[in-house]
Amino acid sequence: MTFHRSLLTAAAAVVLMAAAAPAVAYTVQGAPAAAATSAPTIDRSVKVAPGGVYEIVFNPADKTVLVAAVGPRGENRAAIARLDATTLAPGASIDVSSDALYGLGFNSRTQTLYGTATRTGTVAAIDVRTNRVIATIKDGDEESAHVREAIVDEVNNKVYVTIVGGDAGDASRPNQVWVIDGATNKLERKLDVTVGSLTGAAIDNTHNRLYVVGMGSNTVGVIDLATGATTATYPTGSDRATNVAVDEAGSRLFIASQGSGDLTVMNANTGEIIRKVPTGEGALSVAYNPGNGQIYVSNRQAGTVTVVNGADYSVLANLATGTFPQTIAIDRATNAVYVTNKARGLPRNAPEGTPVPVDPNGDTVTIIRP
Repeated sequence: MTFHRSLLTAAAAVVLMAAAAPAVAYTVQGAPAAAATSAPTIDRSVKVAPGGVYEIVFNPADKTVLVAAVGPRGENRAAIARLDATTLAPGASIDVSSDALYGLGFNSRTQTLYGTATRTGTVAAIDVRTNRVIATIKDGDEESAHVREAIVDEVNNKVYVTIVGGDAGDASRPNQVWVIDGATNKLERKLDVTVGSLTGAAIDNTHNRLYVVGMGSNTVGVIDLATGATTATYPTGSDRATNVAVDEAGSRLFIASQGSGDLTVMNANTGEIIRKVPTGEGALSVAYNPGNGQIYVSNRQAGTVTVVNGADYSVLANLATGTFPQTIAIDRATNAVYVTNKARGLPRNAPEGTPVPVDPNGDTVTIIRP
């Protein structure tokens, strides 16, 4: 399946947006102050077909971004959209209409995309060079597993998939991490975790750890990947903690919390809370770029992405990227940041045939330049 050019004309699809903050000077970790002399700004945003955008990843091999797009409700048009990383021009998409994918993880070394199919409790492995699904991974006959995030460990060719469960310790609805062997694309083992309502995760290759976040328990669990055991659980002090990013060199964790609308900076070794940074309503996703020392938080209800200086935690910019900023990907070579923005949709109880609201700022991808 490919994009329909009529849906993505230059006039209709590309929306150039003005900078949202004045120029400032700041110091970036590991770089002189002169290396960054202006605030991050929005380059452009484009509409993405077939809509219903979720997670995004960057492919350094061909300089593209891949976007999970589940399509309009009631229509069977799910795809992995492919956009040029510089212009956001559409390329050939990958048809996943038979089993829509929501969360994405990408192994750039093997050129394998991993997508979570929440409706069927499975994980798809896709060879992006051929656009073929090469494996479907599931837990036996289990079809109710709430698969959410796919975290790729390129160093060891593993994939860690978060399974959303109930309260911490609820054996009837366990919170687990699936470990997938990237060489065989088979489920290798399952790790029970101690957090409640598991959502996000982040890999730390330096210390061979996986950090997991529980939205229900508002805690971060530390998993020793050598043993699979949870070695520590840290309270975040926030409400509805959802996603986490890691600074391996600085042993810091960055947690985005939807309920309290903030960024929590935490010592990865002790769980000490270093700083709380208010970002915006519905702080959902977080990403860290060690190259320029910047932290990015997408604030879903606020409609903004907050850029934070990782050296002193000052806010460099609050950028209005789209209706519901969702997830973030980074090109580490250029420091470009890519954000998916969901659109306003129909309420769940809307009568059949109700027109979908027209939302020019939703179902888009936005580029932020440092």
